[in-house]
Amino acid sequence: MGQFGEYIKMALYNLKENKGRSFLTMLGIIIGISSVITIISIGNGLKADVMETDEPKSVTVKVDEEEADNLQLITWEDMQAMKDRLSDRVDGVVGSASSQGSVATRKGSFDAYLTLTTPDAGKDPIQDPVVRGAYFDEDDMQNASPVCVIDKGSAIALFGNMDVVGMELDVTVDSTIVTFQVMGVRDMDDELIAANNEAMEMFGMKMPIYIETPYTVSEAWGEAPGNFSAATLYLKSGQSANSVAKSACQVLDSRHMNDGDNLFSKQAELDMSSTLGAVLDGVTAFIAFVAGISLLVGGIGVMNIMLVSVTERTREIGIRKSLGAKTSSIVVQFLCESAILSGIGGIIGILIGAGISYGVAALKIGGLSARLSLSAILLTTGFSCGVGILFGIYPARKAARMSPIEALRQI
Repeated sequence: MGQFGEYIKMALYNLKENKGRSFLTMLGIIIGISSVITIISIGNGLKADVMETDEPKSVTVKVDEEEADNLQLITWEDMQAMKDRLSDRVDGVVGSASSQGSVATRKGSFDAYLTLTTPDAGKDPIQDPVVRGAYFDEDDMQNASPVCVIDKGSAIALFGNMDVVGMELDVTVDSTIVTFQVMGVRDMDDELIAANNEAMEMFGMKMPIYIETPYTVSEAWGEAPGNFSAATLYLKSGQSANSVAKSACQVLDSRHMNDGDNLFSKQAELDMSSTLGAVLDGVTAFIAFVAGISLLVGGIGVMNIMLVSVTERTREIGIRKSLGAKTSSIVVQFLCESAILSGIGGIIGILIGAGISYGVAALKIGGLSARLSLSAILLTTGFSCGVGILFGIYPARKAARMSPIEALRQI
């Protein structure tokens, strides 16, 4: 250990004697390490933000329609049972169907898309809230009242403003005219409304109208209200989508007396958080790889400067070998010097990368966040030292293989 300590002292002395050259040699390592640390930290921050903001707010259970008959579809009573049994885990249970028609006002005729749904749809955590009036209730549904809720964009398209609660709409569905009374208006982003209008005008079309109404209203155009092939449960904060779906399926199996038939299951949905997380991991890894190329460039710089050092210290090598220094001692001396050169560059690079990451996180530059990764720091530290050793092997072996006579001849 004492001899190894001497090698470290000699290496530090040689680096100190050539400060400018040593710093320029380390620059490639510094840039590479700081770039990799910064990129991985920002990538981790973005992934964490995606995972946190994309927490599931709802889960859907569905019926296997190929195996089930109409009596085994999800009924209103089924949804009430799920809501009662899972009241501490869900905010609402909704079933919905759709229909299409048209609506005419003094501003023209519009295509109308109807969502035939249940009262808890007013609690949808994903859609914009109702900002005028109120959502229809269970009495409206039980009485098949022709009432509806429209969005802000539809209100403006039909009447030119949002103050439309209490107004009536004549909607034609299957050649039958049904007069709906507007009970409420959902909010909608003004920029989105403008963008949608602009897009429709480009194709010479008018904005379609979106209407939410009790599913029982289908009686008005001669269609008996049907049961549902799926039901959506709105989750309370912190609830597991998989766990709630499993419990909901158990409630449905019990009510429909299904024994191992697996008629009800969680609807397969695209897991956006996992998908985006995987994409961000891939992008981060690729950019980090590109940034890591500078580490190889820095390693070549280390090898180049060490070769120069071997040439400059030919006399020293010759004297040491003539006095009995072992080949392994010469190798260790030069490897120690190249490893320290890369190691110091790596430490500086880590500090700079961490500083940039903390700066990005603190200032929220471009809305970005950053999270330092211990594994990334350890990996880059090991890699920087590895670069020094790897690219120091050739110069060290060249120095160790020198004949003392030939080396002393060059004095």
